[in-house]
Amino acid sequence: MKNRYSTIFLLLSCCFTLLFCQQSFAQRKKTVPITSQIHDTLKPIDSATISRNLKRLAADTSNGSGIRRSDTTVALLINRIENYTLLLNQEMSSLKKGFDTMAISDNLPLVDSSLALVKMNIAGLSRTPNLNDIQTNKIMLEQLQRKLSSWQSILFSYYDQLVAINDTIHSLRRDTAMRNIPSEDELYGFYVGQLSNLITKFRSVDSANRINLITIGLLQNKVANRYIDVSNLLEDMNYRLQLFTTHMFSRDYRYIWNPHRDSINPLSFVHVARQSLHKSTKVLGLFFSIQWPVIFIWIILAVLFGWWTYYNIRRIRIRHQKEEAEAILKHSKYLFKYPIASTIILISTLSAVLSIRYPVLYTELTWMIILAAVSRIFYQELSEKLFRDWLFLGGLLVLYSLNNLLLEITYAEQWGILVGAILSLILGFRLLREESIHTFAAPKFVRPLFILYIITAGLSLFMVLIARVNLAKILGSSAVVNTMMAVNLYMLTSILLEAVYLQIEANKSSSSFISFVDFQEVQRKLRTLFTVMAFVGWLMVVSRNLYVYEDIYDWIQSFLSTGRTLGNLEFSFSSIIVFVLVIWVAFIVSQLISYLFGTSGQQATGKKNKLGSAMLLIRLAVLAGGILLAFSASGIPMDKITIVIGALGVGIGFGLQNIVNNLVSGIILAFEKPIEVGDVIELGARSGIVKEIGIRSSKISAYDGSEVIVPNGELISQQLINWTLSNRTRRVEVVIGVGYGSEVEQVKTIIYSAFPGREGVLTIPAPVVLLSQFADNSINFRVLFWISDLGNAGTLQSDVLEFIYDALNKAGIELPYPQRDLHIRSIDEDILKSWEKDAPSDEG
Repeated sequence: MKNRYSTIFLLLSCCFTLLFCQQSFAQRKKTVPITSQIHDTLKPIDSATISRNLKRLAADTSNGSGIRRSDTTVALLINRIENYTLLLNQEMSSLKKGFDTMAISDNLPLVDSSLALVKMNIAGLSRTPNLNDIQTNKIMLEQLQRKLSSWQSILFSYYDQLVAINDTIHSLRRDTAMRNIPSEDELYGFYVGQLSNLITKFRSVDSANRINLITIGLLQNKVANRYIDVSNLLEDMNYRLQLFTTHMFSRDYRYIWNPHRDSINPLSFVHVARQSLHKSTKVLGLFFSIQWPVIFIWIILAVLFGWWTYYNIRRIRIRHQKEEAEAILKHSKYLFKYPIASTIILISTLSAVLSIRYPVLYTELTWMIILAAVSRIFYQELSEKLFRDWLFLGGLLVLYSLNNLLLEITYAEQWGILVGAILSLILGFRLLREESIHTFAAPKFVRPLFILYIITAGLSLFMVLIARVNLAKILGSSAVVNTMMAVNLYMLTSILLEAVYLQIEANKSSSSFISFVDFQEVQRKLRTLFTVMAFVGWLMVVSRNLYVYEDIYDWIQSFLSTGRTLGNLEFSFSSIIVFVLVIWVAFIVSQLISYLFGTSGQQATGKKNKLGSAMLLIRLAVLAGGILLAFSASGIPMDKITIVIGALGVGIGFGLQNIVNNLVSGIILAFEKPIEVGDVIELGARSGIVKEIGIRSSKISAYDGSEVIVPNGELISQQLINWTLSNRTRRVEVVIGVGYGSEVEQVKTIIYSAFPGREGVLTIPAPVVLLSQFADNSINFRVLFWISDLGNAGTLQSDVLEFIYDALNKAGIELPYPQRDLHIRSIDEDILKSWEKDAPSDEG
């Protein structure tokens, strides 16, 4: 028994020795090298330490303050040990999986080289400050800052996981129940073995966790130091940009006509071009390494759009005859003829418009791709003279793109800007006089654009002559790029409209809601929307090319976000704009739902839209959700809604009863569904097809082409006839009269013979012919028959009557007409004598 207790004391002494080692390690870890720390953690406990702990434990046992025997059930202690063992196994499994920091470690040299490139380039900024160079440095630093920030987030998440593991494993030391020794002597061996395994796992997990903490900590320190350097340099670039903007109109180079009498030392053009290309490619490589998911998304969008176009063209060819399909596809001026070029224009133009923080070389490569795609289309679509002008504009774009890459001003660049400005002016006046360009775009779009192009190019020429080279470069490049992007955006709107057109035409024969869409109406609305969006995008391009985008953006943001007070009400213009914008979008979505799921006119197919009534509830839900979202997004307290509801209640009490009645009636129509969109109804003297069930009123398309607006309250309160509530069958009744003396059975047989085999006439219920009346001049037969579609009632009735008329004539049965006897009471004698004189004699 004594040996058993000695063994238990030895094991527990190991536990406490481990805890003492941890405390000493925590005190010495600031001075001891990492390898020594790891070695000290993993080395076994020596015998001297065990002996000292045994003596201490023995003394504690004799005093009753250390290890003690307990009557606690052995199963509870063993279960606790097993739970701790599983917990340590899970933590060890997480540590073995490791933390992927390889990508961060491998990319740190790239960050260092980029920082070295920026620092080296900053030294040359004091010679001839170049806006493109400052902007390039800023873009590179922003990309580095974004990358380092993402690395810091990853490392912090790793560190939090390691800290959580550390807290978990060290919580075992605070469990005092582990100091109890089971009193059952028969099971102490099993308990000792479990405790020994737990101690081993504890040491392994703790050692691995410490190593990971040290590794992550060192990497965090490296990333943090570089992030601080990048932030400092970025602040310096922002200051230089602000300084350059302030001195934009100051002379920054020698006069072009006096190159040798200035203090500015000219640089070699070849040397500057080589350095500029090296730096631009370095920035582009860094951009691709950081923003490759963005490029991948653009490629995926291009593939999806190309597949969508090909799929719709193929469906049109399958669903229509060859001549008809070709006629439909000819209305697609770009997508059908040039699908690849149109897709490139779409994706590249969107990328160029949205590339606010992209490197200069990437933006210019995008311009070159757009130029190639547009030139491919213009080669076939434009006249030869106009196409030469387009190539002239493309050549100027290439010239200014190469010029924008130069990071230092040179004398050759100054001459290049001068020549480019002169050529731009020549091209601008040629295009302004070109009449054939109006076949490509509307005059209201062309003339202001070319006037702006000429003015900007003229300012560039003036600035280069007075030695404002940087400003001249900005203006000259802006003139060409803005004109080209305007043309691209105009083509972009046409491509998007053609994509919608192909989608509608490809699904017109299907049963989807697209088959009901009127493309002319959609085109009119979408063209306005796309034109506004294109104009906003063009303004963004113009402001970026003039390097005023950030200033405008910051001013607008400050103006909109500044808090203002009106009495006790606090607001900002941004909250008002958000409120109005959200409600406007909700209203547009509601109208769009109404249009897409409604009918564009009378349906000749006899189908009615089953979503017509539910559409009203959807529209109400969209509007209600939009209002609530507007309050939430704008920051307006929700308790303000009660004020609105109270004001609305007062308004209802004073004069909005009728509006509320129609609104509630619309909701009742949506739930009860007495009518649906596409139903044929009669309401008093009005009849027609239900075109739309609105929130306040509904639209009925009359058979004469007019549209009747009926308040929903009348649809609820008045008697309404719905011919198509459950089906479209209808009974047709006609009355046929034959002369007296006709054989009744023969007439019935002839009338019955008009129905067998006639398409649209139902056999069940069967047609009925009844002898209904002996009239003054005829025997009347009442003919009743059912048709499958009431829309064909007029045509079928005409066909049946025509058949019966011909059959009765062939059978010799008389169809009488009204006869009247004329009784003359008096007549003028002169008229009588004249009539007798003119009357022919019997002899004649």
